[in-house]
Amino acid sequence: MKILITGNTGYIGPSVLQRLRQSYPQATLIGLDKGYFAHCLTNADILPECRADVQYFADVRTLRPDVLKGVDAVVHLAAISNDPMGKTFEDVTYDINFRASVELARLAKAAGVRSFVFASSCSVYGVADDTPRKEASPLNPLTAYAKSKIRTETELQTLADKNFTVTCLRFATACGMSDRLRLDLVVNDFVACAVSSKKITILVDRYAYAGNHLCNGLRKVLHLVVPAVTAHVEG
Repeated sequence: MKILITGNTGYIGPSVLQRLRQSYPQATLIGLDKGYFAHCLTNADILPECRADVQYFADVRTLRPDVLKGVDAVVHLAAISNDPMGKTFEDVTYDINFRASVELARLAKAAGVRSFVFASSCSVYGVADDTPRKEASPLNPLTAYAKSKIRTETELQTLADKNFTVTCLRFATACGMSDRLRLDLVVNDFVACAVSSKKITILVDRYAYAGNHLCNGLRKVLHLVVPAVTAHVEG
C-alpha cells in the first residue's frame, strides 16, 4: 500500500505521518510539502520527514502527475490555514486551498488512487450557537479559508464514484503537541500565554469554539484511509 500525505511538514502532518508509520509499517509513505515551516521544529528527536519513504519538496499547485504513480490513498492536508493570511492573500488562498486541491483529486483519480481524504474544517458553519452540528446543517462560511474548504468539498463530490472514495473531514480547530507546534491556534495560544505570562487574553468573541486534539484527528484519518483502500482491493 502506498499513501501520499500532502502538507506533511506543517503542524498536523508530522503526527499523521508518525501514526501511519506506526500503524502500517509495511506501507510506502510519501510526503509532499513546500517546506515553508520545515525549520520550525519543537523538540523533535528526528526530522519528521525521516519517517517517510519518499519526501518531495514541491508546490501542490504544480504537482507532477508521476508523483501519484502507484499511490493507493491520498491524505490531503496542504493548505493556507490561517484566517489573517487568508484575508491578506485571498487569491493565493483560493489557488492553493481550492483550485489546487480539486486538481490534485482529478490527477489522483486519473492515476488510479482509490481513496482521497480531504482535511476540511468546521469553520464552514460560520457563527453558530452551542448546539451540535451535523453534515447536513446549514453552512455559513465567513472567511476565505472557510469558503475555500466548502468550495473544494462541493467539487470533490462530483469526482467521487465506486472506484474513487472521497472523504471530507470537517475538523475542529486542532490543538496539542506536534513536532512542529503552532501557537496561533486557540487552545495552544491559551496554554502558551498561561505558562509565559500567567494571563490569557481573549481577542475576539465572534465564533463558538470547537477544539479537536491531534490524536482525535489522527484516528479519523487512520480509520478511513486503509479500510477504503482494502474495500476496493477485496471488491
